[in-house]
Amino acid sequence: MKRILFLVMPILVLLICASCSSKNEVVAHHGVNAEILEISKELKGMVVQSLDDNSVLGEKCYINCEDEKTYFNYVNFNTGDVIDLKFEDFVVGDEITVDVNSVENKYALTSRVQLVTQRK
Repeated sequence: MKRILFLVMPILVLLICASCSSKNEVVAHHGVNAEILEISKELKGMVVQSLDDNSVLGEKCYINCEDEKTYFNYVNFNTGDVIDLKFEDFVVGDEITVDVNSVENKYALTSRVQLVTQRK
């Protein structure tokens, strides 16, 4: 029994360390709720209005979506299906949640934008 414990413990410690390792990109705020006010297809970004009180986005904020690692998705609440989207699929008035990496001077970087507005 002690041999098994001495074999399992180092493996467990390695797994915990691997799962807690930091990535180059730090997401400061997950799932910030917002509504799209304007979309710039040329700059690949959007101006949003926060839907939460005391949000990191403030009253209005520009969300930069230019990074090729930024992904867009939609979850159908009725079926649970997750669908990958493109930036072009979003329209003014859509409610979204974004993962915000940083916010400076009403300008934010993101790594994920999820459409919350339910579509048929």
